[in-house]
Amino acid sequence: MRLKKSYIIWAAVTLPLTATSNTFTPTITANPNAAETVFSWRNDRCFEENTPDSPARAFRSNTGQVYIYATHYKNVPLIGTSIDQVKPACKNQFSAAFSDNPDQYDARIWLQTFYSTNNGRDIYSLASSDYHGKWFNNCKVKAQTSHDCWMSAIVLAHSNDGGKTFHTSPPPEHIVANSPQKFLPTQPGNIGFLTTSNIVKIDNYYYSLFNTAAYKNQEQGNCLVRTDDLSAAGSWRAWNGTSFRDPLRNKLSLNSNGYTCRTLPTLPFKVRSLLWHSSSQGYIATFEKTRKSAGLVARTDVTFAYSWSKDLKTWSKPQEIVTLKGDTHCEVPQAAGAYPSIIDSESNDENFGTIGRTGYLYYTKFNLSDNCRLTFDRDLVRIPIKIDSQ
Repeated sequence: MRLKKSYIIWAAVTLPLTATSNTFTPTITANPNAAETVFSWRNDRCFEENTPDSPARAFRSNTGQVYIYATHYKNVPLIGTSIDQVKPACKNQFSAAFSDNPDQYDARIWLQTFYSTNNGRDIYSLASSDYHGKWFNNCKVKAQTSHDCWMSAIVLAHSNDGGKTFHTSPPPEHIVANSPQKFLPTQPGNIGFLTTSNIVKIDNYYYSLFNTAAYKNQEQGNCLVRTDDLSAAGSWRAWNGTSFRDPLRNKLSLNSNGYTCRTLPTLPFKVRSLLWHSSSQGYIATFEKTRKSAGLVARTDVTFAYSWSKDLKTWSKPQEIVTLKGDTHCEVPQAAGAYPSIIDSESNDENFGTIGRTGYLYYTKFNLSDNCRLTFDRDLVRIPIKIDSQ
């Protein structure tokens, strides 16, 4: 891709926790007609599984290059001299061990969230680690779906060479957040922590939003979490309504009540990006909502939306950015895309954790097969957006 120049000088940005009195709720508008393809699976892939399967996240390396990750479990970044000029780095691949031991959380790992330190030399990644019993013939749920016998956790990966290579501590020491429930081959549905937002630094702490599945006493939703040490996987704590005291790394039990953390009632969606917006002195969270159409023609539409917060705890009502209409020819309706995230090419934060008046909405576009099935054929697309006051 060739577009605008990025900043040459940058630094990690430390943000305020609460907004000042002169705040306003931002309004985001998109221009879908100016959409650009960042990565085409048909033209740019390194191998079959090299496909966008996570929200786009970016950071600057000490090598002077920009990395974008929006990957599958065989993690390959897009690298370039600027965020507007990136291409797949096929040799830079990270994969888990495909361990059949569910307690290890080392079957398949998606690198999802990145935070660059030491001027881009050390990169810490919060990653989604999945174990599916059906991968190892270890699911006994009758008439099982793809969500049964699924356990997920957030784990920590680290790069000390500017993002060229990543590694984890020996499992299970790499676990950041997991359900206390031990894996059961008879477990219907999924349990544990599924996704993370970006990391934002506020004073001496690093904050993120972890999305968890529902299980017994654990409600589905987002938990606000923080740590003061990115290198220590077990140091993350969750907000319980009054303080950050609830641990997120759990010992496994067959008789667990399932509870790990309190969810935020005003932000129930899986947050795909979390950014500081200086003009409104608040935070913007991006997510997707799907809706099945009613009527004679079956269709699944997906809306990319956002909420705003001054303190990461209480969020505004969702506002639409853009809606992608689903295909009307599918017997089983499919969404046209997923994984929306916002990135400002001109951000002077080395982790692209801030947004100004303009930026891009990145998302994964699904190129459905002839029989309307989801395949590896997906593109990473971005749409220009503007942010104004209300």
